Amino acid sequence: MDISVAEFKADIDQYLERAGEEEIILTKDDGPFVRIAPVPGGFAEYLLSLRGILPKTATVEEAHEERIAKYERHL
Repeated sequence: MDISVAEFKADIDQYLERAGEEEIILTKDDGPFVRIAPVPGGFAEYLLSLRGILPKTATVEEAHEERIAKYERHL
């Protein structure tokens, strides 16, 4: 997602929340300026690890339950 620095400043809380799930490129003077990306091993990576296991309509709670069940099956 590309947004201007001004847009980012105007609604920083919303964009920081989204940055935990996807990369955000801040633009300044019509060009890329800063990249904000999720931390490896964070929540976004956790959700991506469930790709192909759960339907696209699954909720976060269902994803969490599936991950726990998968772990318990390996014990």
